[in-house]
Amino acid sequence: MAVLECPFCYKPFEIEAPDKLHTAFSPEKPIRNSFHGNIIKLKVKCKNPECKRTVTVYWYAPLEYFNRI
Repeated sequence: MAVLECPFCYKPFEIEAPDKLHTAFSPEKPIRNSFHGNIIKLKVKCKNPECKRTVTVYWYAPLEYFNRI
């Protein structure tokens, strides 16, 4: 589980990683050569009943994780 702040209403809400490999997330696409493998782009709805806008989240496997192994 991770906590994301809605960029429209600024209310925090929880989001879940798509799998165990993609542990980092960003509201912007990560820069090239900063991640391993592919990027998973997910659209999630804000949990605030007054907002409910769609937020794009990019999940990726950061290179720092693989450098420690």
